[in-house]
Amino acid sequence: MRLKRLAKASLLFAALGAVLTSSAFAAAVTEDVKWYVGSGSGTVLTGTATAKAEQLSPESTFATTVSGMAVELHSTKVECEACTIENSGGTAVGAGKLKFTGVTVAKPSGCSVASTLTTKSLKVKADYMIGTTNYILFEPSAGAETGLFTAELTGEKCALKTAIVPKGTVFLQAANATGTQAVEQEVCSSEAINTEAGGTLHVGTEAATLGLGVKFTLSTGEQFGTH
Repeated sequence: MRLKRLAKASLLFAALGAVLTSSAFAAAVTEDVKWYVGSGSGTVLTGTATAKAEQLSPESTFATTVSGMAVELHSTKVECEACTIENSGGTAVGAGKLKFTGVTVAKPSGCSVASTLTTKSLKVKADYMIGTTNYILFEPSAGAETGLFTAELTGEKCALKTAIVPKGTVFLQAANATGTQAVEQEVCSSEAINTEAGGTLHVGTEAATLGLGVKFTLSTGEQFGTH
């Protein structure tokens, strides 16, 4: 019996080690990339450029668990407020806020939330990759644990009247490969994408998910991308 227990324990640790090893190799790593603008191969961006955002999917979603209850928010539109990109310290970065409008509560029932939610100031790092796939990191400028936004659940019949404050980091996966200049650069995030890249979005001790598809453009209408 003791040998059987030891054998089972060995298999368990081996499986756990395989999972941890797989996760370690999957996490996105930083690469030296810069923003380029213009057609063809483009030229290195100098100074800053203003960026705009438009939601791709009919809805974006945010989901987590609070006090054992599922929480799910939907929004019908996303915009970029005061968003800029630049090359700083030799790498492609950005800054700004994301504004979600048409926000409603899908779960729990009977709850309401402000129809507009705006993130705190965010910093953006566009120099992450897994293999040849590009990832862009979004996190609060004041620090990952300061919170991305606050969603206050209210309502007479709401069983979870509380403030939802997601914290941590979010990775968005780019549709285009490094070196691809385009007028529109599409990115998306999901539970699988954020987990694979090493994002840490959470509410309290519970994991959180941002389901989002966005296309970014420059106010000048120029092609841009990372190289």
